[in-house]
Amino acid sequence: MRIGIVDMRREAGKVHTIVNAMKAFGCTVTVINGITEPNLGQTIRQSPIRYWIFSGSQYHITHKGCPQVPMDLLNTDKKFLMICYSMESVLVQLGISIRERYIHRRGPFQMTVSKENQDHPLFRGIQSPMKLWRAHRWYFPNASIHSPIKLLASYNGEAMVATYKNTVLVQHHPEHTADGRLFLQNWLEVPLRI
Repeated sequence: MRIGIVDMRREAGKVHTIVNAMKAFGCTVTVINGITEPNLGQTIRQSPIRYWIFSGSQYHITHKGCPQVPMDLLNTDKKFLMICYSMESVLVQLGISIRERYIHRRGPFQMTVSKENQDHPLFRGIQSPMKLWRAHRWYFPNASIHSPIKLLASYNGEAMVATYKNTVLVQHHPEHTADGRLFLQNWLEVPLRI
């Protein structure tokens, strides 16, 4: 399977952990620099690659001129996974309220998946609580998430996993833990529209 990874980081080339995780699944990986690619949306639309992952970033989503996920991609026949900053980009562009905490949260945490969502294909084979890793200052309160976005999992009242159209949005970094990598593998196998 071919996977495209869009590197949204200021310092390009730091997505090796996600690249290695996808290669471990037998995927062939193409990396595109999401900051310098002049026609990112068009490049992805014209690519034969159907599965795309947008990385996290050190940018602050609320700063003027920060890079954004091209929203028109979410109406294509491609499948997307938006990690951390990229999730923030999509939800902010959809008008979802974001908040900033006083300190940057970085490190491992355990997320319990609600009983109503434990059978969702994204969580197949993963024991709850999931052992995950995060690195973010911005967050979305659960109450800010509304239709057509579907909230699947949260941590301390913060949205951590959601779906929208052909896109899975995660506020954690799945490539850093065993549970997260299983989540990535499940993402590869779930239907395009979730």
